[in-house]
Amino acid sequence: MSNTPFRPDDLDTASDGGSKFLGFVPVGIVDYEDKTDQFDWADLYLVVTLKIEGSQYPNEMKILGSYDREPNGNIKTCSLLKKVYRLFDVLGFKGGPDVQGKMVDEDGTPIDNIATFLNQNFLGDSPLEPDTKYYAYVYKEQGKKDPSKVYTTTYPRLTLNNEKGRAELESFIDFLKSKNLIKEAPAGMTNNSTPSNGMPVGGTRTQF
Repeated sequence: MSNTPFRPDDLDTASDGGSKFLGFVPVGIVDYEDKTDQFDWADLYLVVTLKIEGSQYPNEMKILGSYDREPNGNIKTCSLLKKVYRLFDVLGFKGGPDVQGKMVDEDGTPIDNIATFLNQNFLGDSPLEPDTKYYAYVYKEQGKKDPSKVYTTTYPRLTLNNEKGRAELESFIDFLKSKNLIKEAPAGMTNNSTPSNGMPVGGTRTQF
């Protein structure tokens, strides 16, 4: 009987979210979920479930927050509105929030549940094995209230997975890092918790 370590050549130790699946990665969209009703402070809490190329584990990207509003209650240009339209533009969806913040399609018809609408119209032919047509940035973020905790965060912006889209996202993330708006956990720290209060973490707090 051999006492040597058993380590097959095809053993993938990075499949638990290690460095192989961090940084700039090709992704496909698996599902959309609208959790807005669960949070009083949120005008939108949309969870986009992503599958990273080569990984068996899902990642979540969250588009969430509250709209800034004019004195009459109409929404105005703000961080959340930018995030919403960046997602919709890359999906090819021509609708969006109306002046009151309610989702409508491109003809102005109200959308009761944006996640249901996106699942019906903006998933690929095989959502379990989606085409990795998008490009995302995934990183480890150290907890702000408890620095001992680390979360895997997907910055809330997708681009198309082509030469132009990759260059656009990489330039944007470099800009955020230069302004210290993305703060990554020190090397060697591993995930040990997940947020429980639903409040935004990581890139979702920035104004970009």
